[in-house]
Amino acid sequence: MFFYSKDEFVNYILNVIAKVKKENNIKRVTQIQIQKIIYIVYSYFLLFRQKVANIEFETWRWGPVIYDLWKKHTNYARSDIPITYSKELHLKIESQNKKDNKITYSIVLFLLKLKSWDIVEICHEQTPWKKLYKPSKNNLIKDQDIIRFHNENEDNFFHYIDFMVKNVLK
Repeated sequence: MFFYSKDEFVNYILNVIAKVKKENNIKRVTQIQIQKIIYIVYSYFLLFRQKVANIEFETWRWGPVIYDLWKKHTNYARSDIPITYSKELHLKIESQNKKDNKITYSIVLFLLKLKSWDIVEICHEQTPWKKLYKPSKNNLIKDQDIIRFHNENEDNFFHYIDFMVKNVLK
């Protein structure tokens, strides 16, 4: 699964989030959840499957952020972000990447069942954000940062997600 633009990947993940929300009667999805889910799914695929797009995340106070997406959703603050599910987009991705789509759905479902601040805590303690964040700096988290952190920290959240994908979310 590879997307030619950051926007394509973000739209795909937003569609998966909307599908999970609809099918599991999840009441609301916040900007914090969306940002962290995109980061975690992106990192998982980078580390265990294949690179899915070219994205650099900024290190903000509450974790990794894609600035353009934050700006688009900024009016909603802590409210439910209005996202809609497109069956067409789902079927297009599903026909090309059934296994990766299933993995993405499973990761998103798992993360949406957590509280927003639990996802923030995971990003703060178990990802490169921990080493790169400096107040008021918005440093970039690059692919090599994700890979290096993962290789230097054997017991990180991405290993946990990979274990779940291989053993629990079959």
